[in-house]
Amino acid sequence: MFRKFQFGLVLVAMLSMGVVAMSCSDEEAEEVTNTTNASAAAKAAPPAAKAAAKAAAPAAKAPKVVETSKTTKAATADDQAAGLGEGDVSWPSLSDSMPSSFSESPLCAAQAAAGTIPALEDRLPDNPLVISPAESIGEYGGTWFRGFTGPADGQNMERPMKDHLLFFGTNMTDVQANIGESWTSNADATEFTITLRKGLKWSDGDDFNTDDIMFWVDNMLSDEEINPSPPAWAKSGGELLKFTALDKETIQINSLEPYGLLITLIASVVVAGPHTRGDGGDGLYAPSHYLKQFHPNFIDGGVAAANAAAEAEGYDNWAKYFLFKNHANANPDSPMMTAWKVTQPITSEQWALERNCFYYAVDTDGQQLPYMDYVVLDLAENLEVLNLKAIAGEYTVQGRHIDLSKLAVFKENSDKGNYRIQFWRQPESGIANLYINEDWGRGPNGSPELASFLTNKDFRAALSMGTERDEINEVFFLGLGEVGGLCAGWDDPNNPGKYIGEDYVQFNPDAANALLDAMGLDKRDSEGMRLMPSGEKIVVTHSVAVAAFEDYEGIDGMVIEQWRQNLGVDGKLDAQERSLWSGRIDTNEAQLNSWESSGRAGAIITPNHLGMVGAGGFIARVSATDHLDGIYADGWMGEWQRLYDEAVSDGSKYAPNLQRVVELNCENVNPITTVMNKPTYTAIIKKNVHNVPNPLPFSYHAQTSGNGFPETWWLEGGNQ
Repeated sequence: MFRKFQFGLVLVAMLSMGVVAMSCSDEEAEEVTNTTNASAAAKAAPPAAKAAAKAAAPAAKAPKVVETSKTTKAATADDQAAGLGEGDVSWPSLSDSMPSSFSESPLCAAQAAAGTIPALEDRLPDNPLVISPAESIGEYGGTWFRGFTGPADGQNMERPMKDHLLFFGTNMTDVQANIGESWTSNADATEFTITLRKGLKWSDGDDFNTDDIMFWVDNMLSDEEINPSPPAWAKSGGELLKFTALDKETIQINSLEPYGLLITLIASVVVAGPHTRGDGGDGLYAPSHYLKQFHPNFIDGGVAAANAAAEAEGYDNWAKYFLFKNHANANPDSPMMTAWKVTQPITSEQWALERNCFYYAVDTDGQQLPYMDYVVLDLAENLEVLNLKAIAGEYTVQGRHIDLSKLAVFKENSDKGNYRIQFWRQPESGIANLYINEDWGRGPNGSPELASFLTNKDFRAALSMGTERDEINEVFFLGLGEVGGLCAGWDDPNNPGKYIGEDYVQFNPDAANALLDAMGLDKRDSEGMRLMPSGEKIVVTHSVAVAAFEDYEGIDGMVIEQWRQNLGVDGKLDAQERSLWSGRIDTNEAQLNSWESSGRAGAIITPNHLGMVGAGGFIARVSATDHLDGIYADGWMGEWQRLYDEAVSDGSKYAPNLQRVVELNCENVNPITTVMNKPTYTAIIKKNVHNVPNPLPFSYHAQTSGNGFPETWWLEGGNQ
């Protein structure tokens, strides 16, 4: 028997895992909405965007406020219990009520009148996605100005574009309709169907249907030139999932083994769509009508002809050329399913997008979304330049790359720059974790004696108790983070009055030194540094990425000094450019590395931070690779892997196993957390921008700001 779902497969029980989000206090941010003159950033817009930004704004009319009592967007009781806000918190939501009529932006209406695109009724699907905005029905027009850092910064617009068959609600837990309007699962989670909206269109007006999913399955997922290593999510029981098009709107997916997590993964960044995953050959669907001309399966002359065409364009082979053509950020000719479509590539000094007149979503008044006509991202020479532009008020909404350490300067200039500040927090997330490599010693790079300590829970506990977290929080995060552990709120039955792992995150150098003495590190050199039983000084090397989202070089430098002074454990810093840093992790050369962890609610959806599965992660890369081959590690890591596999197979085990795997991290002190829950994004928002949820919970798996539904954001009075 099938179970039918309209807005949730499993209400993924992350709420019980302690999802928390907070907004900026009145003292920390301005929330008034007066306006000033147009931003200087308008000078950089493309001609049409310039005209829209500079045009004299008509007399502002009062925004039409959506009555919260008639929607489901207010924080629910469960949301409030999880700390996601009070009852008056307004979030966008999906509506079951179809508007009686539809309307469009002047920009699209002009194109329809000129005959360059069909009439609106021929562009919308039969059953559009209806979104109830967070605050008010919006007005059309204006440009969303942002900053970006170059071709590697694709997530800058992939996040807000929501290119997913299914997606999450703002609370990051409820799987909702999106391109797909509904889905089913059989009782044992081995057969799924997803029904698409009838009449969907790509941004060039061509039909979107199951042909585009099957093209991806048959000609990309299954093609070793395009996908030499198919994504882990697309496998079950060691075999690829089976996809079958039942008709133009219905796709059936069969799994060899129970796969209770599949629908949730499809909604998340793990699967996503071609705008996010297309350059790697993933993404679940692709514009088949456009891409066939570059694929040897559809070209006269096959591989030879496809390679010749690719080489003529400067590419080594047809597969690389094909992947470029499927990379919408770099190739504006590639059709898209998102609210905006790329018009100038990410390789330009100005990455630009304009509204997609074939977008499948409307507001509750029947207005086709998005509200804003253009998105313009200016290339910043470096992060300092980007932040200076943000301080000057040149961006409409910008959270990515904003430097929290400049908060005082942002506050001082908020009136002059005509912006307000919001904090978008990642619930129960570590922002500067210390991941100890439990596989150090496996292979040629490890020292067995040092490995015996790195893999010793008491050694990690001692390092943790010798860490002065308050100092790190004040120096690097302005005191806005929290000092604690990943398991805060989960009572420890063996330690009444404490949460699991709480003792390990308290500064307690006496207990830490007693542990180190007891494990055979009781001898010291003339400088007070501890010696291993062999007489060699114990030195822990911290591998960090430079020019990353946080100052990991500075943070780990402070930790090294704290451990020297408090514990007599020496250390050294290995700071590398990010690709070199990640390469050292891949080759098992890192003893300790520093990075964030996504909110604990995402530990199974995106396990590469806290887990050791699927050949990924920071804690035990060799064991994670073994797991991909069906081999479980010993001890607590093997338990983590088994619980993960069970949760992926059986949706009913998802919630309890999610909590238990994080408990294992806490009990075994890996990672060592330093500062928790600091604002992941410090969002700079023009005061005349409406419908940005506040608070807006942050996560990677739900692609914040996408879970804030940016297609509903609008500018009162145009660009200011």
